[in-house]
Amino acid sequence: MLFDLNGTLVDPAVLTDPPHVAHEALDEANVMAMITALAGRTAPFAELLEGALARRLALAGLDPRLAGAALERLPSMPAYPEAAEALERLRAGGLRLAVLTQSAAEAAERVLAGSGLRHTLELVLSAPDSGAFKPAPAAYRYGLERTGAERAWFVAGHWWDVAGAAHAGLRTAWISRTDRHYPEGVPQPDVRAPDLLAAAAAILDSRGG
Repeated sequence: MLFDLNGTLVDPAVLTDPPHVAHEALDEANVMAMITALAGRTAPFAELLEGALARRLALAGLDPRLAGAALERLPSMPAYPEAAEALERLRAGGLRLAVLTQSAAEAAERVLAGSGLRHTLELVLSAPDSGAFKPAPAAYRYGLERTGAERAWFVAGHWWDVAGAAHAGLRTAWISRTDRHYPEGVPQPDVRAPDLLAAAAAILDSRGG
């Protein structure tokens, strides 16, 4: 079972004041990652995120130079309140858990250690190690290969990530916490839930456990 990290398991709202700037910057950094990939180029996700933070801070009438300080707060992103219980329930139900993130693996490890979630996860995988950012199919296939699974669930709080995983053949759960409305015209999630605990319950129910 694969999870997105930023905005799914941990809350980026602590990066900026006001908090919505961080969420908007995370979405924009992922768009930048997609554009980079489509151009056949590569870039560290942290650099893309810093650029997105600077732009969103400027648009909010704030000093874009605050982006550097925001990035330094990445390891302090807290787990969402129900995340630990949801992961423990899934593990108790016999599921193996891993993270598949746009971030570098080392950065993701720091975030997970700080959030208290690391012990619940078998693997922490960086999508760019596949040679692609999510939502490219290669990123999700890399997650399957590294976990040794032929089929898996993918859980994310971002509709584009869920749609990408569905295109790659994974079963999907979408957390509507911040996205709020899932678009038509792309593959729909197998599970829709307001938070991780509700998603965990629905996934376990779907497999009779």
